This record gives sequence, structure tokens and C-alpha cells, in this order.
Amino acid sequence: MNTTISIKKDICYQAAKKAKAEGLSVSAVVRILLLDYADGKIEIGTRLGDNAIKVEPIEVDKKTQELMDNVISEWNKK
Repeated sequence: MNTTISIKKDICYQAAKKAKAEGLSVSAVVRILLLDYADGKIEIGTRLGDNAIKVEPIEVDKKTQELMDNVISEWNKK
């Protein structure tokens, strides 16, 4: 079975250039990636960009921490 896929021109060019330097074709790279994906060797996920929300620790006093812990306990009961 043959399948046709669409690859953005600039991405294909970059991949072809790297593949050629490694003695591969773009087709071979795609086959390798698809096989590794099917075998569970790689996973597809999301990547956070520059605009992603950064998590920062915030110091709180003991009383505030106890209040937050109580809220979480109540949420977990539901």
C-alpha cells in the first residue's frame, strides 16, 4: 500500500537536506518515524511555546497553607 502525505515545503526541504547528509531519503525518514511511532518508541505530544504560562512557587505562611490544603481536601471528597 502506498500513501501520499503532504509536507510543508520548508519543512520538507530541511528534512531532505539533513536526510541527504545522513545518506537517507525523506521517504526513509518518514518510514522510520512511522515504524517507531507504531512500535511505541516515540510519542506525539504538544510543545509549549514562548507564550506559555510559567509556574512560579509562591511562599505562603503556615495558616494560608493549611487553608489551601483544606480546600484541596474538600475538592477531593467530591
